[in-house]
Amino acid sequence: MKRGLKKLIITNKYKFISYLLIVIFLILAIFLFSFSIIRLSNVENVLRILMLFLLYIYLALYIYKGYKYIINKNKKKYIILSIISIIISIILLIFCYYINIVNGTIDSMANKKNNYYTGYLITLKNNKNIETVGLINDKNDIEGYIIANEIIKDNNIKYEIKYYDNYEDMIDDLYNNKIDSAFVQSSYVSYFNEEYDNIKNDTKILYKKTIIKKNKVNNTNKKLDKPFTVLLMGVDSTDNTIESANAFNGDTLMLITFNPKTLNATMFSIPRDLYVPISCKKGASAKINTSSVGGIDCVTDTIKNLLGINVDYYARINFKGVVDLVEALHGINVYVTYPFCEQDSNRDFTNQICLKEGYQQLNGEETLAYARHRHTLPTGDLQRIQNQQLIVEAIAKKLLSLNTLTEFSDILDSIGNNVSTSFNRNEILSIYDIMKQMLLNVISDKDAIVVEKAYLEVYDKTIYNEKRNTYSAALGYYESSLNKIIDALKVNLELKKATLIKEFNFDANTIYEQTLIGKGEKNNIDNPTVPNFVGKDASFVEKWGSDNNITINKIMVDSSDSHFNSNVSIGLVGDQSIKAGTSLTNISSITIYINIYLENNDVEDENNEEENEDNILDNGLEDFFDIN
Repeated sequence: MKRGLKKLIITNKYKFISYLLIVIFLILAIFLFSFSIIRLSNVENVLRILMLFLLYIYLALYIYKGYKYIINKNKKKYIILSIISIIISIILLIFCYYINIVNGTIDSMANKKNNYYTGYLITLKNNKNIETVGLINDKNDIEGYIIANEIIKDNNIKYEIKYYDNYEDMIDDLYNNKIDSAFVQSSYVSYFNEEYDNIKNDTKILYKKTIIKKNKVNNTNKKLDKPFTVLLMGVDSTDNTIESANAFNGDTLMLITFNPKTLNATMFSIPRDLYVPISCKKGASAKINTSSVGGIDCVTDTIKNLLGINVDYYARINFKGVVDLVEALHGINVYVTYPFCEQDSNRDFTNQICLKEGYQQLNGEETLAYARHRHTLPTGDLQRIQNQQLIVEAIAKKLLSLNTLTEFSDILDSIGNNVSTSFNRNEILSIYDIMKQMLLNVISDKDAIVVEKAYLEVYDKTIYNEKRNTYSAALGYYESSLNKIIDALKVNLELKKATLIKEFNFDANTIYEQTLIGKGEKNNIDNPTVPNFVGKDASFVEKWGSDNNITINKIMVDSSDSHFNSNVSIGLVGDQSIKAGTSLTNISSITIYINIYLENNDVEDENNEEENEDNILDNGLEDFFDIN
C-alpha cells in the first residue's frame, strides 16, 4: 500500500492532490446526504436504502478506479470519472440542502416539548392611580390565573383584588372604571378586538411574564394509514410566529376527517358563536370560541363532547402566516362570493383590502382579508366559514402544482414559523405516502382528493347575563343537522357504515351543486331558551308559544305600570315575565306585557262610560221593581 501511494505521488503530484480532494469531497457529500436522508423515516424506505448502497459502491469504485487511472496514466478516463464524481457530489449537496429544509420545517411543526405562556397586567392609558385589579377565578387558567399570581408575588403587588368568572365582565369593568387594572391573557387584543376595536391603543401593559410548560408530547410512531381527525385552529395574531400563542382567538375552528384509503375528507367549520358546554368551565355553556381561552386541551375536549368524536391531532395556523404561504404559492384562485373591504394583516383600516365579487386570483393580503371578513356578509360568520373552506381547498390544489425546488423551499419556510401541530415527526413524514397517491390520481386525470363539506343549520339564540343584566346574541343548532354531520364524520372515520341511497333522481338540465352535509335539516333545536320578545308583536309570541307548548298570557300596561317600556312602540311587547336566555326546562307559561297608551280625554271618556253604565243599571233595577 505504501509502495503504491509513493508511486502515485511520484507519478504526478498534481493528479494525486486532485484525486485526494475529489475523494474527500465525495466522501463528505455522501456522508452529509446519508445523514439527511436517514432522518426521512417511513419515506420510500427501499429506495433510500438502495440509493445509499449504490452511492457507497460508487465511492469505493472511484477510490479504486481513480487510483488505477493515475498509475496507468490514463488521463482521459481519470478526468471523465473525476468530473462525474464532482457532479454527483454537487447534486448530493443540493439535495442535502433541500432535505435539511424539509427536516427543519418538520421539526418546527412537530409536537414541541415546551409551550410558552404569557400573562399581562394591563390598565387604561389614562389610569394613573392603580388601587384595584381584576383577576379571573379559574385556577386552571395558566395565563389569566397562574401567571397572574406569580406576577403579584414577584412584584409584591398590594392592589385590592376583585375576582371574575369571565374576561368579558372584567374588561367591561375596566372600561367603566369599576377596576383600575386587569390580568389578561396574551391574546387579549385579538380576543376583544370586535367589542373594543381600539383596545390595543386604549391599554398599556404594567407587568408581563412568560413561563414555559412541558407539552403533552405525542410519542407514537404510527403511520397515518388509518382514518384520523385534525382540528385546524386559526390564531388571529399580528405576530409573525406562532411560538407563544397557546391561549388564542378561537374564531376559526375547522374539524377535518381524512381517510387515507379512499382519499376522502370531510370539512366541518364550527361557527364561532355556537352556544355549547365548555369543558374547562365545568360544563357551563358559552360561545365555543371562548374555549380557546382555556388553551388547546379545552378546545379539543369541548369539541369531543359536542360531537362524540376524538380529536386525534390539531394544527394551529397563524393567520398572518397565510399571507406568506399564499405569496410563496404565487397566489391562489378563489371565487369571492360578495364584494367587501377589510383591514390588512396589521389590523390597519387606513390600508384597506377591497375585493369585487367573482372568480379571481388573490395574493397573500387579499386571501387573509377574505378569510377574516364577516361583518358585511349576509350571514356573517356562517358565510365566512364557507369562504375559509374555499381557501383551504384552493391552497391544497395549488400545493399539488409546484414546479420548482425554490417554490418548495419558500413554502416550507412560510409554514415553519406559522404552523404548529400535535403530529410527531414520523407521522408528518408518513403524509408523504398520502401526497404520492394524490399526485398519482392527478396524473391519472382523477380527483386528487374528494372533499365533502358540512353546513350546520343554526338559529339566533338570546343569552341573558344575570350578573350584568344584559343580553347577548349567540347561535343554537338544530340537532337533526348536527346528527347528519356527525354521521358523515363517523362514516369517513370508518366508525359507522354508510347508509345506502336507494333512490336517485337525475335531470340533465339541472346544474349539479355539491350537497352540503346537514344543510336544510331543521328539526329539534338544542336546549331551547326563551327568546327576547321585547319589541315583538303579540301574534309572533303566541305562535312561538304554540310551537313550544308554552302558554302565553297577555297583559296590557300603560305608562303607570312598571312593566311599561317607553323604548318600545304602542301595541308591542315591552316586557316579559321570564328573562330571555332562560332554558325552557320546567317552564309551562310566560306572561308578556303589551304597551298601551291612554290620553287624558280617553281616561275621562272611560270614566263617563262607567258612570252611564252605573245609571243605566240603577234605572233598570228601579223599573224592574216598579213593574213587579
